[in-house]
Amino acid sequence: MREVVPDTAAFPTARCESCDKSVLTYVALNFDGDEARYCVHCDRAIVEPLRWLTAAELESEGYEIGYRPEDEKAKSGGGCSTGGCGSCATRNR
Repeated sequence: MREVVPDTAAFPTARCESCDKSVLTYVALNFDGDEARYCVHCDRAIVEPLRWLTAAELESEGYEIGYRPEDEKAKSGGGCSTGGCGSCATRNR
């Protein structure tokens, strides 16, 4: 299953029936051993045509590209190494 890929950096998206929205997709082997596209959120098979989006277009769909600036990390309580994420405290109990 070869798709036409744009010459510029782009991300494969399609409408997911289960999620009822445009989602990122990934390729995996189905039960027959053939390549198939799946939703990154619910892992259901994608049957809609692919749309290749640039990073800017993907962000307009609600995805975040790249890292948040350090000041935004601090506002959210810091990363895991600071103990501010909450999951380290949960694991140590």
